[in-house]
Amino acid sequence: MALNDEIRKVLTEFGKSLNDDTRKSLRDKLYKRAVDTVAKSKFKDKSVKKLESRLEATAKPLPVTYQNGVLTLKFEMNDYWDIVDGGRKASNVSEDGQSKIADWSALSGLAEKIRISDLENRKQKQSLSKRKGLKTLKKMPFDRAKKAAGFLVARSLKKKSLEPTHFFTDVINDGRLDELKQRLKELVKSEIKIEISNGING
Repeated sequence: MALNDEIRKVLTEFGKSLNDDTRKSLRDKLYKRAVDTVAKSKFKDKSVKKLESRLEATAKPLPVTYQNGVLTLKFEMNDYWDIVDGGRKASNVSEDGQSKIADWSALSGLAEKIRISDLENRKQKQSLSKRKGLKTLKKMPFDRAKKAAGFLVARSLKKKSLEPTHFFTDVINDGRLDELKQRLKELVKSEIKIEISNGING
């Protein structure tokens, strides 16, 4: 096997391991955050679904490329990964951001909790009413609950900062880069320089 092929194999294995561990780290830390959020809420149902996030679904290593004598491994995620990893100061949330929160609320179960809570509140108010022949109440439409979730979370983010999860920072700084450098050094029998570039900042 040619040296470049051996290095490519090592980098490919590294990319797969980084992908698996990053996804698991993200899943675990987002689940913990959701559990903490719901625990502080007024919802009676404190359960939280554990499922794949949209960000997790975008995490992937690209095939190793070779150009001008340099082998390159790229690892991709949606561009808001750094906010999830490093946190966010309290500020306004854009309409696009609210839309993404609304989509997340549908997957996490938050939208359904809002529907249940809203229905319970309206039933309670109706039971206190002395009017007769009141109609049977139903849950609010799911799309409306998603928009409500987007608004409520965005309002919270306007007042409060978003704590960092370090889902990627913890993984990439766990010693794996030193191990990678050592494996490559053993292959090429010389010192190895590993450069990491954040595609967002150039």
